[in-house]
Amino acid sequence: MRTLELVSPPSPASLAPSFSYSAARSVTDVRTVGNDVKTNFDVQLFLRRPKLQKPEPVVVIQPQNQIDRAPKSYPRCSTSDILRLMDSLSLPINEDLYTCLAKESTSECDQRGAYELQVHIMNSSLRPRTAFLNRLLLMHVSCGRLDITRHMFDKMPHRDFHSWAIVILGCVEMCEYEDAALLFVSMLKHQNVSSKIPPWIMGCVLKACAMIRDLELGRQVHGLCQKLGFIEEEEDSSYLSSSLIRFYGEFRCLEEADLVLHQVSNANTVVWAAKVSNDYREGRFEEVIKDFIEMGKHGIKKNVLVFSSVLKACSWVSDGGRSGRGVHASTIKLGFESDCSIRCRLIEMYGKYGKVEHAEKVFKSRTDDDTSVWNAMVAGYMQNGFYIEAIKLLYQMKATGIKAHGMLLNEVNLKANL
Repeated sequence: MRTLELVSPPSPASLAPSFSYSAARSVTDVRTVGNDVKTNFDVQLFLRRPKLQKPEPVVVIQPQNQIDRAPKSYPRCSTSDILRLMDSLSLPINEDLYTCLAKESTSECDQRGAYELQVHIMNSSLRPRTAFLNRLLLMHVSCGRLDITRHMFDKMPHRDFHSWAIVILGCVEMCEYEDAALLFVSMLKHQNVSSKIPPWIMGCVLKACAMIRDLELGRQVHGLCQKLGFIEEEEDSSYLSSSLIRFYGEFRCLEEADLVLHQVSNANTVVWAAKVSNDYREGRFEEVIKDFIEMGKHGIKKNVLVFSSVLKACSWVSDGGRSGRGVHASTIKLGFESDCSIRCRLIEMYGKYGKVEHAEKVFKSRTDDDTSVWNAMVAGYMQNGFYIEAIKLLYQMKATGIKAHGMLLNEVNLKANL
């Protein structure tokens, strides 16, 4: 017999609560039943054989949010693995399969796979076409093997404009600017000039001319662009025009750069950004502000590069910060104030004119802890003699884990010792 303590007379059998208990434990360990109060009566529990009941189906409730599990990784078969597998099975490889393997090596920048694929093709009976050879040229350029690219290019029986373009691009990417310029001149000699030259080659060649300081060759490229009608074409004019403006800006030929801008009928943000950069680099700060106003008149969208250059120019114009406040209003209107570089330029500009309270508003509007913004604010305090505020901000930076510039720390230590 087992006993339980109850506070009231026992309920009928149909209403009596059931209890779970173990044979190793006494039911007297249970202290609360029903209304969670103690009992004083002994109750005899009669044990009966339970009736067999059909179990109810278990319903599993799926969670609302699926648990993120790391995707199972499978080993990838490289180009070398596939080539060895095909050789072991004595299966022939056609040009389509070689093309797929070349695309894989290109996307993965697999130098070893590209080299083994090249050797495998040379040892096969395949006679590749020019388009397929161009694919191999692009593969080696993507893998950074300009030496193999040049060797293969020199051995090609026939070259089209894509062959020349790929090698010229590879030379520019590998900083072999003189070779890129020589290849371009050689291309004009060996290919039919009346044919369609890929327009983006001109931009690469202009960059090479600027790096090797060859103004005359760049002017000839400019003349060729006009002859082929690239400047008038809407799809190519923006890219080539901006490249020409930057090229002339490198040689400080601003009149020729401005002439290119006036020749473009659909000058966009990229073209105007190139002119703004040229004017700022040459110290034409008032001209930079005029460029900004002209962009607004023509409905040209501004980007971060334009705003950054214009705000830096505003710091050098003697108008008490009036132009800078106008540019600041434009950044707020167009949603650029949250950019870190724009906030730095704004803080520097207001600090230059002694408007520390405006700089503090820009600083406090930040949404992140960018190092450059904090250092710009410290520099603004130091520039205007707010040394206590600068020191407090440096302590906040240290507590936040933001590293201050060494020059600022040296300047603060120097002022503190005076």
